[in-house]
Amino acid sequence: YEPLRVVDISADACEQNRVLLTDEQLRAFPQASAAYRLLRSKLQQGVKRNGWFSLGVSSPTPDDGKTTTILNVALSIAREKQRTVCVIDLDMRNPSIFKYFGLPDVRSIADYLQGDAKAEDVIVQTSVRNLVVAGTLNAVDGASEMLAGPRFEQLLEYIRDRWPDSIVLLDLPPVNVTDEALVVAPRVDAMLLVVSEGKTQRSDLERALGVLSDYRVAGVIINRSSDFHVAKYDNYSM
Repeated sequence: YEPLRVVDISADACEQNRVLLTDEQLRAFPQASAAYRLLRSKLQQGVKRNGWFSLGVSSPTPDDGKTTTILNVALSIAREKQRTVCVIDLDMRNPSIFKYFGLPDVRSIADYLQGDAKAEDVIVQTSVRNLVVAGTLNAVDGASEMLAGPRFEQLLEYIRDRWPDSIVLLDLPPVNVTDEALVVAPRVDAMLLVVSEGKTQRSDLERALGVLSDYRVAGVIINRSSDFHVAKYDNYSM
């Protein structure tokens, strides 16, 4: 395989976006770190038990914290150094993974989905061992149509071939806002929903679960759970 471009994750950007990157951050927010480790363990148990490879992560509505959740869980898995984690930003109308990580200009995944780039052009190796990412810095039109094409599944096949023991986490737009999650759901192993305690309405969660009722929903992650009292960082339980 062609070598991937290596990019440095910005500690400052992570701090601004509640992403626990450094050992100092992990020590400063032990309850948040413990919550992500718990979620990591539960997720990996499900992956092992069911043979899952790809997981779509969405939410009922915007601002439920799905991107923060995905990145913190991905970092937690990568720290174990047991498998490669590939995080792909498919919320192309409102991309945020590159911003949260403070990554430099990286070629857009839209170029791959449109057939204008190879997988090696859009997947980058981060400065965290075992963590690779792909996405876009700028909003992309026609996201649903691009994801409906064959290139999306070909990208998953490439990742599986290159990193046989990897897990892919796909950051998707909110289920109740647009149709990208529905386009992707039948082509991944399972879906996860992130909800925000005190914000997500029960009716919105019920609607999202209804929309995804034909597909496997692996679980619901509760963001900002009152079970954990953390001053600055969100917490998650499953």
